[in-house]
Formats: sequence, structure tokens, C-alpha cells
Amino acid sequence: MTVTNVDNGGLAGKRILVAEDEYNIAMFLVEYLQMKDVDVVGPAGNLKALDALLDAQPVDGALLDINLGGELVYPLADRLRDGNVPFVLTSGYDDNVPERFADAPRCGKPYRLEALTQALEQALQARRVPGSS
Repeated sequence: MTVTNVDNGGLAGKRILVAEDEYNIAMFLVEYLQMKDVDVVGPAGNLKALDALLDAQPVDGALLDINLGGELVYPLADRLRDGNVPFVLTSGYDDNVPERFADAPRCGKPYRLEALTQALEQALQARRVPGSS
């Protein structure tokens, strides 16, 4: 089971906020991330609840569904970016993201868990080395 150890390396022990309004997807993500030894914050499916979670506890990163029941996640993404917290945008649509998020990692739905994990790990690693160019 060395594969599990390798897979968990980038995410193990990280606190990841999950913004997802579809209950089944949210529960699946929580279970999957917990198997990766992630401390999941949430999930929540609206900005008010997500802001409250973020106020209550620091996070290392976030998975953000762009459309939360008709409410766009960009105000939360702005807050995370201002706090230098990496995030991955997810969406089941071909969303045109605002220019300020053009460089944000994205993962389309239905997503492959390996791709989602890799995007999140890369986002976390990119923020860990601010002095290197």
C-alpha cells in the first residue's frame, strides 16, 4: 500500500474548505479527502455559511464550486486570495471566470478524483514556495 502513502503526501494533515451545494458530491468529496488524511472544513453550499466557517478556523486550501445554487463563489475566492490561501475552482459548466481568476486552477465536473487531487496539491505547493521563481 505504498501508493496510498505517496498519494496522501501532498494533502495529509491539511485543512481544506469544501464549497459544494450538491449534497451527494459534497459527501463524496468529504469522504474522499478524509481518506487522504485531510481535515475537511465544511462542506457548505452558500457564501454565508462558508464565510462563517472561514471566520471560525484557518484553512490551508479550498475546493470551490463556482455556482453554489445560483450564488457565485467569487467573493469567497477573493477573500481566500487576499489571505494567500490557495484554491481550486470546480464547475459542471463551461463557466467564463472573471479575468482576476484566469490563472486559478480549475477542475471541470464530472471530475476525475486524481485530477482534482493533483490540482489541489499543485495549488498548495505553489503557495508554499513564495520566494522561489
